[in-house]
Amino acid sequence: MNFNKRSEMNRTLAGKIEFKKLCDELEKVSKECDITKKAYILEQFIQKCRIMGHKLKTEFPDMDISFFPILKLILPDLERRHEAYNLKQKSLADLYIRVFCLGKNSKDAKNLKQYKAPIAKKIAGREKPKNDFAEKACYILRNRLPVENSDLTLEQINLFLNNISLKNKADRPKDEIFKFLLEKTNALEFKWITRIILKNLKLGITSKKILQVFHPDANSLFDVSSNLQHVCEKLYDPQLRYHCDIQVFSHFKPMLLERCQIENIKKLFNEKEQYFVQCKYDGERSQMHMKDGKYKYFTRQGYDITNYSGFGETSSSGFMSSVFDRLLNQEVKSVILDGELMGWHKEKKLLGSKGMNYDVKKLSENSHYQPCFVAFDIIMYNDILINNEPYEKRLEILKNIFKEEEGCLLLCKSNKISKSEELCNIFNESIKNKEEGIVVKKCDSKYKPNIRDGTGCYKIKAEYSEDLIQDIDLIILGGYYGDGKFIGLIRSFLMGVASSPKTSGENPTKFLSVVSVSNGLSMNALKELSKIFENKWETQRPTNVIPPKIDPPELWIRPENSIILTVKATEMIRSSDYPMGYSLRFPRVTNIRTDKPWYNVCTTNNLQSLIKDTCPIQKLTKRKVNYEDIEESEIKIPKTKKYYSRTKNKQTLIKPNIFVDSPIQLTRLFDDKEICVINGNNELPKERIEEILLQHRAKVVQNPLKENYCVIIGNVKTIKANNIIQNNNINKKYDIVTLDWFKRVTKEENWSSLQDFLPWDLICSRESTRQRLAQYYDDYYDHYTIDANEETLLRSFKKLEKTEQNIKFDYTKMNKIDQELFDNKISPYSLFRGIIGYFNDPSDLSKFQFRFMAGTIKETIDDSVTNIFINNDYISTELQNLIGNKLQMLTIIKSEWIEECFKQNAIIPHSKYLIQ
Repeated sequence: MNFNKRSEMNRTLAGKIEFKKLCDELEKVSKECDITKKAYILEQFIQKCRIMGHKLKTEFPDMDISFFPILKLILPDLERRHEAYNLKQKSLADLYIRVFCLGKNSKDAKNLKQYKAPIAKKIAGREKPKNDFAEKACYILRNRLPVENSDLTLEQINLFLNNISLKNKADRPKDEIFKFLLEKTNALEFKWITRIILKNLKLGITSKKILQVFHPDANSLFDVSSNLQHVCEKLYDPQLRYHCDIQVFSHFKPMLLERCQIENIKKLFNEKEQYFVQCKYDGERSQMHMKDGKYKYFTRQGYDITNYSGFGETSSSGFMSSVFDRLLNQEVKSVILDGELMGWHKEKKLLGSKGMNYDVKKLSENSHYQPCFVAFDIIMYNDILINNEPYEKRLEILKNIFKEEEGCLLLCKSNKISKSEELCNIFNESIKNKEEGIVVKKCDSKYKPNIRDGTGCYKIKAEYSEDLIQDIDLIILGGYYGDGKFIGLIRSFLMGVASSPKTSGENPTKFLSVVSVSNGLSMNALKELSKIFENKWETQRPTNVIPPKIDPPELWIRPENSIILTVKATEMIRSSDYPMGYSLRFPRVTNIRTDKPWYNVCTTNNLQSLIKDTCPIQKLTKRKVNYEDIEESEIKIPKTKKYYSRTKNKQTLIKPNIFVDSPIQLTRLFDDKEICVINGNNELPKERIEEILLQHRAKVVQNPLKENYCVIIGNVKTIKANNIIQNNNINKKYDIVTLDWFKRVTKEENWSSLQDFLPWDLICSRESTRQRLAQYYDDYYDHYTIDANEETLLRSFKKLEKTEQNIKFDYTKMNKIDQELFDNKISPYSLFRGIIGYFNDPSDLSKFQFRFMAGTIKETIDDSVTNIFINNDYISTELQNLIGNKLQMLTIIKSEWIEECFKQNAIIPHSKYLIQ
């Protein structure tokens, strides 16, 4: 990393501003208590930078006066373009210990690693640091840092950050970069560099407020683009107001669909509205941007997938771009399309779905599927944004910009309707075609990025309605214990079917497991079942029950002692884990059939009758929608309630959703579980998390209590979250989980049952949870009984990297250990310990034997090298030049000696192998 390119860096505004100036301003902001004053300090600093930039541009017209290098240091959490630094508090502590040579077991090293613990003493009148890693690191290392300010500029700090983000996970390269930097920075600069790396400046002022200080339109532009550099480029002048337009090659958050039940569709036509109805595709929501023959592709979350082999920046560099280049009309010079990326099976000539075993983003030329783009909206056409045009007009433009080609590029088929009866008919057709559902869009709706409600666009699926899904009577074959308030209680059940008897009228004698289920059962129902089965559970599997291949129940029950549950599921899917080759997707219990004898359970023939074709996914929609369903819903729906939001002394009426008086109940996943949400993040704000929890029957509380099932924290860096975590580390009252847990358990494919916490889901936990998970996982997240795969190994290695102490022993210590282990004899596994070798031929395979037997290999010939190993009978001129005047101090030997030692498992005389 070259910090001495001052001539180049002086050509930028960031190269003219010293880092110490920014540190001084950030220090003032962090110490100020009043939010308004914090904002004023930042505003003054930003204004000074703007004035400097204006002067520089006047004097040097070629000067780069971009504000982005400055703002991304003030808002590091919003800069998402670069690779992650892969440095959190713990790994950064280990790095500082190495860079400052603290010694792994020194008092300072321990204090740095235990940064949350307060330092008891005051030294030289200094205040104790807060429980903040950067402050504590600064406090501990203050005597090892220079006293004077550095002369580093903001541009140089950005270069440093870029370099550490580009380095791989190996510690040594990062160590060297940090060592060079930290030799120059004083304690204050060191503290703010640390906070920038951790992407939390702890200024006590929100990112939204800082963006507002930068420019009145900055928040609205960032909400659309998620691109801080774009914000800086477009909003440099605070006097000029900016309309936040969508731009080609810049991702924007797409418009979303509001959920609607088919029973409520009559309300859509109260004012004689007209709609387009389309198929709801089960793929990857994506955007395609094109300008002058160059392409970019983004997923819904903003991931750029252009460079994947299935896409490409140009027509010659990827499949999808070659398709567009061939099928777009010649008059199209630029365009932005919104659509769904689907997988098209090359042999079967059919579209796939997310439930099938492929990732549409990573399809290769050899895959059974190829990417197929289904376009349903157009946002830009020949540099003109048309998002504010009515959807009907946008659709007409979309129809005329490309030719369709089967399996490559399709236009989403649209039907224009004005009556609820027409919508019913189309919905029924989608059921018949086994589609995911339908999409309904107002003809005059505008495209509103990142908006769900109030757009006039809806999605309707059969599973949103209770009476459209097939139910199945299954028998309980086994039980799984619950956790939390369900500890000691069977929480979920292994359900099965009876093998169809050969003779009519006979009771079944063989039972096959199909699925496990817990959703739909209240605490009272579970307690009642517990009483019924109190003396009937067994630890051994009955011989007439065929179990699943994975995750067998903890207790079994004989079918003749069991009862039947009515279960509903959205789909039946192929599964090799169950003996019938099928299982149920998103099952939930709707009834306990104590009135039905055990032998009247669903049979294998009954279940197989639900399989209509050879598709891997079988929809379990049992009937079409009748118009009477819609008529009856008018009677059932109660009068609209009034909802009020209280803010101080004012009461504001909130308009409820036009379709429901409360969140739609999707499942009983969190049935009556108390869950507290402390905060979310930009992707999933707190309010949205709480809304989803309510849809799955959770009880949402606002303050963490001991009785809570868990506490969700999306951003651990806030003061409130930090305090809760620190207190819980002491008291261990709650299970505090990440958003990763919430996303995992609320994925539609996981609705079938609420799975236990995984160790990596937990920020901190109750002692009971820790002990329970410790029965299945070691300290590195490796399961004791389930085979590891690539994903779990990577997770374990990552955990290992974070927790390893990097203990290294020198030769003397290792020799002592060898002698203790092998009764003062040479270890048969450490023959070459103490020998430091250089291999002249990089392809020499004997070096692996040498390393295996504890030899040390050097890539260059330095003073530590004792032996040089060669494959020839002579010393080449090139090697002589490398050795120089060290020839007399080195032993040059044929590598055959290593192989012979390895064979004999002993060090043999090397005289006959020496090269003179």
